[in-house]
Amino acid sequence: MKDPDTPAMKNALRRVHGRLNPDGNERLTATVGLVLIVLTVIELATIVFGLGQFLSLHVFIGFVLIPPVLLKLASTGWRFTRYYARHEAYRSKGAPQIVMRLLAPLLVAATVVLFASGVAMGVLHGNWLSVARRLHGPASVAWMILLGLHVLMYLKRALISSKEDMTVATREHVPGARARTYLVAFSIVTGVVVGVATLPADHHWLHLPNKDHHREGQRVLLGGHHRAEVVTPPAAV
Repeated sequence: MKDPDTPAMKNALRRVHGRLNPDGNERLTATVGLVLIVLTVIELATIVFGLGQFLSLHVFIGFVLIPPVLLKLASTGWRFTRYYARHEAYRSKGAPQIVMRLLAPLLVAATVVLFASGVAMGVLHGNWLSVARRLHGPASVAWMILLGLHVLMYLKRALISSKEDMTVATREHVPGARARTYLVAFSIVTGVVVGVATLPADHHWLHLPNKDHHREGQRVLLGGHHRAEVVTPPAAV
């Protein structure tokens, strides 16, 4: 049997601990969570200060958000599966508070509906576009409320964990610090690339057809005579 104090065994144990690393998972979740808070504040500001004026920025930030959101879902999903698969390292960290465990499925559902409907509004037409529009508004309200509760519960803890992962004295205490930095940076850069890549096509979101356009096209009474009103569809931009 190999001596556990040999460099080879220490490195092997370090790699195993890195794969079953609840502290590293917590730090990753905290850091990407703070990134999401900053981006969400900007997205909320586009609504508060006038969506009509800042719709282009709203669409751009929406796309930038997608990769960090996926990373956040992956990191929290990993902890969820490790915990309920009864891995001792994650069990010893304890479960989230019962209220947050109950709200988590709602937050995930609101996240999926919000971003899926937002993307869909730029690619769908007709009745499916109407469905996406009806879903996007309520989903955004639900997402903001649930995210706000999430922030109130975890902001202090997230700030501490993120600070520990950026401070030289504590950064290396938890394995995988460099990998966590790369993952968060990659999600941000990927989001910006996606946002920039969609700029040439953002007119699909900026110039959606009027909600009443379909109903107006079906009116048959014009000037006291029964005539079909022909409505010219808006020109593609």
